[in-house]
This record gives sequence, structure tokens and C-alpha cells, in this order.
Amino acid sequence: MGSTAQQVTMRNGLEKVEVFIWRVQTKRLHVKLELDKRGLDLHSVRCPNCDDDLESLEYALVSFKHVKEIWIRVLKWWDLQITNTFSLVDLIGSSCSSPIRDLELWQALKWIVLYCIWKHRNKVVFQGKPWSAPMIFNEIQSISFLWIANRAKGKDFEWLIWISKPSSYLT
Repeated sequence: MGSTAQQVTMRNGLEKVEVFIWRVQTKRLHVKLELDKRGLDLHSVRCPNCDDDLESLEYALVSFKHVKEIWIRVLKWWDLQITNTFSLVDLIGSSCSSPIRDLELWQALKWIVLYCIWKHRNKVVFQGKPWSAPMIFNEIQSISFLWIANRAKGKDFEWLIWISKPSSYLT
């Protein structure tokens, strides 16, 4: 693929993530609780993956047990303390406190993680695919590397460093 084609693909990927985050912020993702609030007659508003809780945005993107496993992998990858107390508002907000000095980089990573979780949630719900935290985590590493490396000005990102110690790219 040529350089121009890669730039178009990256721009489309970036736009998808940005539109997705806008939909999260405006509660326009089609989780069962939001659909129910809009008057859609659903058989159940429980999580289609586990049936353990109501399917809210918070539950689908942060609290669901398989999603928590993904967040734990991401935090370990970045050598961050694992905390059980973070919320969707913390994850999508740009002004939240963060142990990472380069907030723009951390924000991009969080958005990509949320996007990948949502994509895989849909594969489970609509295609019957099983959850695979290692597969989702590998996708997060790949997409975040491509997106961030292509947007970074003045920094050369290397794949092997990115997957082994991404915090080395922090300013």
C-alpha cells in the first residue's frame, strides 16, 4: 500500500474513533439501557454477554468482567497501578488526572481501547464470537501504534519498543 493510501486509511480510522467517542459522550451508542430510554421495546435490558447486569455504556465499556481484564492488561502494559475505581467519564475526559505526563498520548490510547472494546462487544453480540482478551489487547497495541506513530510530530516510534515499553515515548 502506498503512502497516500496509508494516510487515507489512517484518517478513516481516526475519524471512526473520534465519531465513536462523540457517540459515547452523547450517549448515542446502542446499548440496551439507552435504547430502552428512547422507548424501544426490548425483551431485556440486561447485558447480552453475561446477563449479570443492565447493559449501560459504563457496564459495556468499563465494568463488564471481560472488559476489566482488557483494562488491566493495558494498565500493566503501561506500568501503571491497577485501580478498581475508574469510570467512563474518567476514560473519555481529557482533563482527568493521569499518572502519565503526556496526556494527549494517554487520551489517544484510552479512546482506542474503548473503540476496540466496542468493536469486539459487537462481534460477540451480533456474530457470536467469543471474547478473547489477548486478541483484543493485540489489536489495541497495533491500532494505537499505527494511530499514534502516524500522528506524532518529531518522534520516531518503533514497533518493538511500543509493544514492550510504550511509556518510553512519554515526554
